[in-house]
Amino acid sequence: MTAIITPEAVREAALDAGRALGLPEPVTEAYVRLLRPCLHLCPYGELPEELRKEDARPAARVAGPARLPEGVQVPRYVPHVLTVDCAALPTGVLDIAFPADGHLVVLADITDQDHGWVFHVPAGTETVERRPAERDALASVAPFPLYAVPGVTAPRYVDSAEVPEAAAYIEGNAERAGLLDELSEKMESLVSVPWGHGIQLGGWSPAWHDPLEDRGDILLVAVPEGAVSGGDCITYVSGTPEEIAECRYDGIAFSVEC
Repeated sequence: MTAIITPEAVREAALDAGRALGLPEPVTEAYVRLLRPCLHLCPYGELPEELRKEDARPAARVAGPARLPEGVQVPRYVPHVLTVDCAALPTGVLDIAFPADGHLVVLADITDQDHGWVFHVPAGTETVERRPAERDALASVAPFPLYAVPGVTAPRYVDSAEVPEAAAYIEGNAERAGLLDELSEKMESLVSVPWGHGIQLGGWSPAWHDPLEDRGDILLVAVPEGAVSGGDCITYVSGTPEEIAECRYDGIAFSVEC
């Protein structure tokens, strides 16, 4: 199975691709700087070989009952989508702030609703079990563990006019613009991995339409419906840079792409 990709390996491969295209190295470097790290959450069977160990620690759980502090008010029909064990995540990977301990709990309708709830439950907090209600769309989904894999993400679209090195290189030359499009496509292929189609923490959002970054938000977590219960929608949970940096989730945004 494909090995874990590292930012260093992607950078070297991207620089090689830029040289093959005849691009000036500073231009390629400018595109490489756009890459962002992430964590992929996937089932054990999809893990790269080097992470398949008997003592592998799950980093998250999908569906099933959620554990929340008593008194937390969330409509009973809203499904528990994901609980992340923050202390089980690899450290020093993400470029966004993420709680170092406790659990991050995500409750949302991941089919066609653009609202939900995110709670950080600090370690040692007394909690009660919140069992799925009959109207819960995930009530029939058996809970299952997920494991964290470090990854790298590339933006879906790069506006060369916003990259000074690229803008100076193109200067209205359509052929050169085409070379940069080829570089972008190559970088997307470099960061693509078999386990990268599931739940994603941090990094660039994989949205094709109306990327949340265009409105100034940062991705916290992306939840493809197919990674939870089957379906084609993806739920993006995002916040402003300030909200994410301060781990404030009361105003977090939910958007759905189908």
